[in-house]
Amino acid sequence: MKILHITDLHIGWEERIENEKQIWDRLFREISETVNENKIDMLAVTGDLVMHGTKEEYQRVEMYLHHLRKILALNKNQVFFCCGNHDSDTPNAGSSFSEYEAFLKRFYENKEMEKQSFNWQKTGRLCCDIPVFSISSCKKTSLKYFNDCWLDSEDVDEILKEAEPGKKGILLMHHQPELFDEQTEIKRLNQAVKVILGGHLHSGYTRQYTWKGMTVINGLAVSPHFHFLPRGFQIVEIGDNNQIETWMYVDKGDGNVDKERA
Repeated sequence: MKILHITDLHIGWEERIENEKQIWDRLFREISETVNENKIDMLAVTGDLVMHGTKEEYQRVEMYLHHLRKILALNKNQVFFCCGNHDSDTPNAGSSFSEYEAFLKRFYENKEMEKQSFNWQKTGRLCCDIPVFSISSCKKTSLKYFNDCWLDSEDVDEILKEAEPGKKGILLMHHQPELFDEQTEIKRLNQAVKVILGGHLHSGYTRQYTWKGMTVINGLAVSPHFHFLPRGFQIVEIGDNNQIETWMYVDKGDGNVDKERA
């Protein structure tokens, strides 16, 4: 199974839409070249899709991601999301994610989604016979309190309830598990999860490491906030023996993309 993992798109960060389009045109070109040697089974987008949570920003996200989906030859059920702290409507902690929810409804063309839909995918869907979960770590975060991540016990309960015995899955969660200050809920996830895909840090590289028995992959940002930091994406491969290998594709701004093992 091969996953194209992108994170921290931050649509609306670039003041000029022309600059934003240039970034995405370059990303499309780089991914198109990569797809020639990698058949992608799943697209994972791990939060901070937008910068300010506006409808206009989400409309541009929708346009870019539908184009990317076509490049990858994926159907909508092979695309998975989680929300990030920038995806809320206002800068206040515990604020609304209504525009994010509306985006999901439009993207999946599902008008029957429940209102509490920024956790809509937490019950899990299968991709290549592997369960894929999504959970919000942002119910107490905001633009100001961006590291105040939190997991509701009910959300974790639902993942554990839906998990199949002996078949651990992939979790999309924006924040890194070590940011949760030893919350009990984060530790419970390893009963159902073998891989966590996330973002948030803007470190300029992809990092793969082990935490509480789970493999965590913190992604290289598409829009890293600072022009001097590399941007890019990663491909995660899960082998038949559950071996996990991650490659980062780094755009350093000189017109070339470097492929490096995470």
